[in-house]
Amino acid sequence: MPQIPSLKSIQAFEVVVRRLSFKDAAEELHVTPTAISHQIKNLEEHFGVALFHRLPRSLRLTKEGEIYAPFIREAFEKLNAGSAALLNDDLDGTLTITTTNSFASNWLVPRLKRFSEQNPLIAVKVLGSDELLTFPKDNIDLAIRYGESDHVDLHAAWILDDYVSAVCAPDYLPASPELSMLQKDQLIQYEWTGFSDKDPSWEGWFRSQGFRFAPQKPINTFSEEHMCISAARDGHGVALVSLIAAARDLEEERLVAPFDYSIKNKSYYLVCPRSSANRAKVQVFQDWLLDEADMFRDSTIGQRFFEK
Repeated sequence: MPQIPSLKSIQAFEVVVRRLSFKDAAEELHVTPTAISHQIKNLEEHFGVALFHRLPRSLRLTKEGEIYAPFIREAFEKLNAGSAALLNDDLDGTLTITTTNSFASNWLVPRLKRFSEQNPLIAVKVLGSDELLTFPKDNIDLAIRYGESDHVDLHAAWILDDYVSAVCAPDYLPASPELSMLQKDQLIQYEWTGFSDKDPSWEGWFRSQGFRFAPQKPINTFSEEHMCISAARDGHGVALVSLIAAARDLEEERLVAPFDYSIKNKSYYLVCPRSSANRAKVQVFQDWLLDEADMFRDSTIGQRFFEK
């Protein structure tokens, strides 16, 4: 195992990387610029490489410095997170969560009242975004992400698999409709930015049931899933959407799922930095969220589509 350099030198390096100035680093650490320069020199001698280009009026990382800096930055982030967890690990304050707009509005938010009733001192801040927000940069405690189980270097807990099915207004189709007849109706499809042939579509839906896709009307497409759900709810056609996104409307019978067929899509995971996975607020939210997912799978909709 390689010998670890002086911790004072590592601390000096971390600050100089952020400030790119011996003088500013010295002010932050309450030492002299000479002391900072000495610590960096000790670190460079330890590795036998230069870590900074010393320019007339500035500093710039060398190639070796750029390799070393991310490891030191991550180590200090973990140290800071660990210190914060010890100093402020009560079940109060704000818990900031990011997730997709669809999951937030259609599944998470309708259930949050129960979390607040069980944890009245925690203020939940939900940031709905279809862009990927990051933990330290965007000041996020945890995220609920949609995708595959490839969360490298993060704590991850599986919440729910997602399934796509046809939904419509209760009186839009006759009772027990034939799937082949559906191609005569107005079909509605969700096509988000980056939508491809690999994503759930009406063509894939029919093909999975052994039918050739031959719609008799042009398919209406929307870039937001809630638009598809709204159009179906208002009787404009039959929408192919996430059953998680449509869950509340199905539970409250504003929509029906006339067919038992569904297509497996991606999954939802709760993720956070490993360094904060054991924080009290994160743990209590994760436990609550997984209980809610279990209850959803035990519901009528869950038993029909999600327990496979």
